[in-house]
Amino acid sequence: MAHSYPKALYIVRLNVENASIISSHLTWGFPAPSAFTGFMHNLQRQLNVIEDYQQIECCGIGIVSHKFTPQITKTNSFRYSPYQLNLARHPLKSDGSTPAMIEEGKGHFEISLIIGLTGEGLDQHLSANDEDLSTETQALLWKMTQFIYNMRLAGGSVFPHKRMKPKLVNWSSHDAENKTKILRRSVLPGFALQHRQEVLLAHQTWLQQYPNYVITQNAEPNLLDTLLDIQRLNFVSTSKSDMNSAEGIEAVWSVRKRPEHLQGWLVPIPIGYAALSDLQPQGVIKGLRNDQYPATFVETLLSLGEWQSPHRIQNIVEILWNYNTEPKNGVYELVQPFAPKTTLQFSSDDETENQSFEFETEEEES
Repeated sequence: MAHSYPKALYIVRLNVENASIISSHLTWGFPAPSAFTGFMHNLQRQLNVIEDYQQIECCGIGIVSHKFTPQITKTNSFRYSPYQLNLARHPLKSDGSTPAMIEEGKGHFEISLIIGLTGEGLDQHLSANDEDLSTETQALLWKMTQFIYNMRLAGGSVFPHKRMKPKLVNWSSHDAENKTKILRRSVLPGFALQHRQEVLLAHQTWLQQYPNYVITQNAEPNLLDTLLDIQRLNFVSTSKSDMNSAEGIEAVWSVRKRPEHLQGWLVPIPIGYAALSDLQPQGVIKGLRNDQYPATFVETLLSLGEWQSPHRIQNIVEILWNYNTEPKNGVYELVQPFAPKTTLQFSSDDETENQSFEFETEEEES
């Protein structure tokens, strides 16, 4: 089942306080995309309760970060990390004893959310002129805004922006690029989160042909090895003749230069979950928050993302995140359904350091 192209975009800028910044078992920082798709799903459920909005669907949510402030303290101990999470002291128990400390990372951030809307019930609420809104459009905009201000995002409290007011934009594929140019002004300065799985796969191929990698690691690089290689500083040694040394050769260590395909602000991101067991019928697994649905045990899926400035994006719906509507093999992942499919074609010269990748883009039908 293909995702429906949005008929309208709802754009709102928010300040979020005390949100969870521990996004997975291996990553911390900006909340995972699943926190925002869950936020979008909650908004749709509240809209569909109202009779006039029962056929309106949210087909994706875009994330543009303007400011991110993790609640951390810089420490002098470098045993694990130079930073330490700020932990809140909970009230004393009824008997006067101190409750156990539970490590939970918190942070504040300012974001713009771009929510795609579709559905047969949306047409009557849209206006041809985005500045001259009809009464029906104003009512829909006001109702969505009220819902959002009373929700939580990644566990954090949501507050309206002082200057930027929510807007509802009539959208279609034929004028998407022209309207994107106008919308860029309202989301700058900022950075949009995009999925870059093709870069991860390309770097795995690059590592497989990098000199001495397989020799030193005693194995071919898997995707986790590749992701860790991207996110750290890698040191390499070069031989240098030394006339004063008995060996006559001295090793010089330096940071390995990042290959051309790793240019950009690349970060590891959780993009969903992978099942660890078969899907169990309703009520088989005890102790669930909601036992009305089938359930399974899962672990987090990790991939590679990129924070990209909106002025480099041709069509703003390319940054919308949504659920994969047809999960296979127990993989419940988040996708960007309207982003063009990009692959990296690998071409190598005689020296591995000169290997390069060429991007090929296939436009998806809307």
